[in-house]
Amino acid sequence: MAISFNIKDKHLKWLLILPTLILLTVFAIIPYLWTFGISFYDYSVQVFGRAPDFVGFQNYENMMTHPDIWLRFQNTAKFAVTVVSIEFILGLSLALVLSERFRGHRLVLTICVLPMLIAPEITAMIFKVVMFRPDIGFINYLLGVLKIPFDGYGKDAFLSIVMVDAWTWTPFVMLMIVGGLSSVPKSVLEAADIDGAGWWARFRYVIFPYAKPFLFLALIFRLADALRTWEVIREWLDVPPPLGPNPLEIDMLPSYLYTLAFRAFKTSEMTTTATIMVIISLVLVYTYLRYLWKVEQNE
Repeated sequence: MAISFNIKDKHLKWLLILPTLILLTVFAIIPYLWTFGISFYDYSVQVFGRAPDFVGFQNYENMMTHPDIWLRFQNTAKFAVTVVSIEFILGLSLALVLSERFRGHRLVLTICVLPMLIAPEITAMIFKVVMFRPDIGFINYLLGVLKIPFDGYGKDAFLSIVMVDAWTWTPFVMLMIVGGLSSVPKSVLEAADIDGAGWWARFRYVIFPYAKPFLFLALIFRLADALRTWEVIREWLDVPPPLGPNPLEIDMLPSYLYTLAFRAFKTSEMTTTATIMVIISLVLVYTYLRYLWKVEQNE
């Protein structure tokens, strides 16, 4: 005999999202709250048995006045703006090309996506050894033939990690923009072609208004992700001297956070830095949500 359940729609929607809410609470919200709470205490996991001492906003005051943290902020901001700008320009260019149907379209799209499918740690290791190694690196050799001085491990390490990150994540930006371009109605594009619109007018007045939310979303996503880039920076920081770079030139907030947590065991400073990074990410997310709300109000 079949048993039927009569669940109201308003109760059903909460029942369906309950497992997700439980997982989100256990693995995200509670750790975030614990991290935020510890940032107001003097505590280190290295000292077992000692209770945390409440210090209020002292950790935040120390972080805001410490010259090292501001240097990491500058490095992180410079890296994020540089790589996101490069990835957006390259991703938009590839998306505009691949939005048009041509022979071998799917093959070219698949090849362009391949760098994103490889783990960032593996990509960073391959580039470090194959491309930028001083004795056998391909890019070092190529630039040497062109008589362009380049030290991919040393003074030009920042350019190296920018190139690795751009190679890895440009396909992500491209895919998001391709999705935005696909939202443009074909009838509108055909009307623009009939009116004789050039490629720039076609993009500015026809494609851009439809794809603008996707372009903005790609920028926000990549900017938030670039602020927490760690894998490629770790690979370069592990290069021993004298070949290795000056750590102060490429050390950023995520790598600094790793050093505080697992090498210096400064738990309070680590949680303070992590809280600041989360706040920056929340500001970016709020900016995008605010933008979407304005778009919906204008429609």
